[in-house]
Amino acid sequence: MRRAKIIGKLWASKIHPSLAGYKIAILCEKSDDGGKDYFLAVDTVDAGIGDEVLTVSGSASRQSALTKTSPADTAIIAIIDPIRDNLE
Repeated sequence: MRRAKIIGKLWASKIHPSLAGYKIAILCEKSDDGGKDYFLAVDTVDAGIGDEVLTVSGSASRQSALTKTSPADTAIIAIIDPIRDNLE
């Protein structure tokens, strides 16, 4: 699993039929050394730009009913709620 932030949505004028109907998000993951890794994921939870999300990849990305027939390698499976510093 990876934690990343949605920075955009991918728009395609033509898409393979097996991806029709899926929303594809552009994500950015920050590493400990300050670097950034950009990647794409199928959005299964209707997340928005700016949301922090949890993703799975490989065969785990095709385990849900929504993605079972998808050729996608990465899927968004959760929107992460903001972390509060002062837990009471």
